[in-house]
Order: sequence, then C-alpha cells, then structure tokens
Amino acid sequence: MMKKNILVVEDEPFLGLNIKQKIESFGFNVIAVVPSGDEAFQIVSEKVPDLILMDINLEGSLSGMETAESLKNQFSVPILFLTGFLDDDHKRKISKDPSYGYLMKPFTTDQLREAVSVFT
Repeated sequence: MMKKNILVVEDEPFLGLNIKQKIESFGFNVIAVVPSGDEAFQIVSEKVPDLILMDINLEGSLSGMETAESLKNQFSVPILFLTGFLDDDHKRKISKDPSYGYLMKPFTTDQLREAVSVFT
C-alpha cells in the first residue's frame, strides 16, 4: 500500500519539524515542511499531496486561509488547519466546507493522529 503524502505549512521551524516527525510516525510521508503560502504553492504544483496541514498565520503575503482557498480551488486537496486561535469568521468558513478541518494548538499526538485520520 502506498503511503499517503502530506504537506506541512508551518512558519515555526521547531513546531514544523515536530509535526513532521509525528506524521511520519503515523505511517505517512511528509513531502515537505514550508513556512509560507508561496512555498506551499511551489510544492503542490510539483506534487499534489493527499492532505495539507496548514497554520492559519504564516510568513509572507498570504495567510493560511488565503493559501488554503487557492490551493483547494486549484488542486482539490483537503486541508487541516492547525492554529492557536480561531475567530468565529474562520470557524464558520471551515465548518461549511467538508474539505476543511481544524485542530487547536497545543494538541496531543493522539489528537493529531485522529484529526489526520479523518482526511486520509
């Protein structure tokens, strides 16, 4: 069976590496960990992942939500937002779209595994 490919978009390097290690321990392949929406577009245009884990607050000109909307529209990839804060607007937008989900930081390894399993 082929391993599912996951892209991690997280602008805190230590957290990105930590998430990568956890995802790989669940048996998935992390194709990259990138800090910005621009870099996420580069990676996805080369290899569309099965799932994107996306921080809402990113480096660069695009927010995680803006990046997610563009990626979803162009590549139809599901997105799990990882965030420490989620306002009502974002919560409504995420809950209306079945290809979106979210997990609040800080989260446990089991919470991450369960959230990822919903999309894979």
